[in-house]
Amino acid sequence: METDKSEVRKKIGIFGGTLDPVHLGHLRAAEEVHEALALDEIWFVPAYLPPHKLEKELTPFEHRLNMVQLAINGVEHFRASTIEAERKGVSFSVDLLRQINQIYGKSCTFYFVVGTDAALELDSWKDWQQIPKLTNLVIIKRPPVTIKDVRKKFSEIYPGMEIVTGPSPKIPKDGANVILAIETTGIEISSTRIRKKVKQGKSIRFLVPERVRNYIIENNLYVYKKEKTLQKGQDSTSPTRSMEIASKIYNEILDNKGERIVVLDMRGSSPVADFFIIAHGRSTRHVQGIASRMKRELGRQKIKCRSIEGEEEGKWVLMDYDDVVVHLFYEPVRAFYDLEGLWVEAPRLVMTETGLAREEKDNE
Repeated sequence: METDKSEVRKKIGIFGGTLDPVHLGHLRAAEEVHEALALDEIWFVPAYLPPHKLEKELTPFEHRLNMVQLAINGVEHFRASTIEAERKGVSFSVDLLRQINQIYGKSCTFYFVVGTDAALELDSWKDWQQIPKLTNLVIIKRPPVTIKDVRKKFSEIYPGMEIVTGPSPKIPKDGANVILAIETTGIEISSTRIRKKVKQGKSIRFLVPERVRNYIIENNLYVYKKEKTLQKGQDSTSPTRSMEIASKIYNEILDNKGERIVVLDMRGSSPVADFFIIAHGRSTRHVQGIASRMKRELGRQKIKCRSIEGEEEGKWVLMDYDDVVVHLFYEPVRAFYDLEGLWVEAPRLVMTETGLAREEKDNE
């Protein structure tokens, strides 16, 4: 990115994303970027309408912005930006960068912060070729994707650019085209996991700032709000219907080459659903594909997915089909959480010629 060197310009980091909610991992990464690049400020820019969330449940922008403001209160070099809400529409990064350059470009140089996981998908973004021309691109590590993975990807999509790493990587004085990479402290916290914990009634203390945790509680955010759609004369428990849906989901996962499909019978032991279905894909893209195709095909059969979370990352996708909850994992993530071990006492179902049925165990 070319800059006007005739005057002192502020160095501004742009930390965007859904931020639903903002958490300590975001804040620590932003702090380390600020320090490593000697930035004047970091602007947190919650997306108004992320392109990957157009058909998904999203916490209203006002709540997400309020949580950012609470989280950064008292930090002089952090600022919450409302520019996405003022611009409205779908929040494409390239449009945001064009706008801030138009407004602030004469006095500021921008550093756009992207996690390694998002960086691997950069060539699917709108006008992705223009992004390095509009900003200095900064890559930070987000497990399990490494800087090495990004270097390989960027050698294909940005062949003329070099990735510069180190504790305090700098833009060369000769103005060479570079992308900065910073190894921030690996704090494995995700907004998706936080929302899941709230839904499960578990503590999120020390995952988010205390002010944010209190705000979530006071505003009843992320709680499980189950609304069953009943047909006339249908019993609220509807075990036959939920079993039928579980069978269809099983077959959809199987048809899309999902692996190690496990169906747990949670009737009588969980207030959330009758059945939990667990499966995994060979990659995050495979997981995303399974979820997308299943949602589409079951929708054609009038089986609606009430909510879906984690699809943008593809590491753990949670899908709510009323009395059937589906957990789709990227394989290493599945092994880490071991939900089957957590619910080891729940009876398992197997697919038979007539549909799902309780697994029979030999007497020992």
